[in-house]
Amino acid sequence: MERPAGGCDPEPAVPGWVAAGPEGIPAYTLARAGAAMNAAFARRLAAVGLRPHTFSVLVHLAREPALTSAELARRLAMTPQSMSSLLHGLADAGWVERPSGARRGQRIDVRLTPAGRQALAAAGPVLAELGRPEAMGLTAEEAGTLHALLERVLAAVDTTDRPRRTP
Repeated sequence: MERPAGGCDPEPAVPGWVAAGPEGIPAYTLARAGAAMNAAFARRLAAVGLRPHTFSVLVHLAREPALTSAELARRLAMTPQSMSSLLHGLADAGWVERPSGARRGQRIDVRLTPAGRQALAAAGPVLAELGRPEAMGLTAEEAGTLHALLERVLAAVDTTDRPRRTP
């Protein structure tokens, strides 16, 4: 086989889907939309002094008043070490309480404090604005359809045993 001028092998052909760009791949578009929404979510929460994981912990504790650090870690798909660090910061802020002095093997429940409820309540208006169909460039009907379709996608691709609908 003869080498082209310059001594390099010819470039392999680019697959058609690569040449067309990834924009035509629904999963790619969904990932981009998810990243953009995550960034907007984080910005809106930051305006009231919260971060996404902090918000999620507060929501879970508001819905179920006594959860362990391990239960929270599973629900948020975090390592136990990361959750422990997060809860330490939330306890320092006065948003959660964890009893001290528990013996090894004893269940230690994390509970939301009144200050934690106030922090969570402050997030309501900013998240309501983000969730408006118009803020996403959609009509109310389109937002309903999108929500139903995203629930189907989650059911199809989420193979974990953690509860869905994590805020």
